[in-house]
Amino acid sequence: MDITIPEAVLLLALDDERGTSLIDDSALGAALAGGALAQLLLDGRVRIAGEGEQGAKPGRLVAAGGSTDERLELLVARIEGKKPKDALSTIAGLGGDSGKLKRQLLDDFAAAGVVARDEDRFLGLTWRTRWERGERRELEDALQQRARALVTGDGPAAQEDLEVEAALAILHGAGALPQVFPDLPKDALKRRGDALAEASWGSREVREAIASVQAAMTAVLIATVIVPSSSSS
Repeated sequence: MDITIPEAVLLLALDDERGTSLIDDSALGAALAGGALAQLLLDGRVRIAGEGEQGAKPGRLVAAGGSTDERLELLVARIEGKKPKDALSTIAGLGGDSGKLKRQLLDDFAAAGVVARDEDRFLGLTWRTRWERGERRELEDALQQRARALVTGDGPAAQEDLEVEAALAILHGAGALPQVFPDLPKDALKRRGDALAEASWGSREVREAIASVQAAMTAVLIATVIVPSSSSS
């Protein structure tokens, strides 16, 4: 399936009926940040430095020679030299790159007819933008079909499912699978999400990198959701 991880995260997180996100903005921002970082790792555009590497601290992100989606390329310079947790905080932070990435992905989806923009206006001002299903529904239909098959175990995973598997693992890290699949048992979704997070991803290095993204997402969500709500009480 020709789709990037952040694209899959965003489409799966959209409510087809309401045209809005199934999860709150903080969780979606962290999930998109995780998806972007996972895509850069999967593409080999960045990697996590190991012990004893000259000129790089272990556990830090370093730029590599792979090619990636041009919308993600600008992130490389911003996250190089950071730990995954700090990189995700940079991308997902208030007013950070995940909001810009979300808008760009939605605009590109709208231009391709995958989604349709619908604005609720009052006194000439837009107070809410909804993103409903567009005329070209093949991409989203195929994504939802493969995602459901992967979380239910209905059929084997294929090489081209890597981005969808990663998107599901990222959404699991954001605690969002029950919202994406409300008709499926939560305990079964948790077990399947854990299994997807531990998948091989084609190599041990990429699997460990995805695990680092998930761990970093947990820290980012705690910092952006729990801490602010606690300090405001």
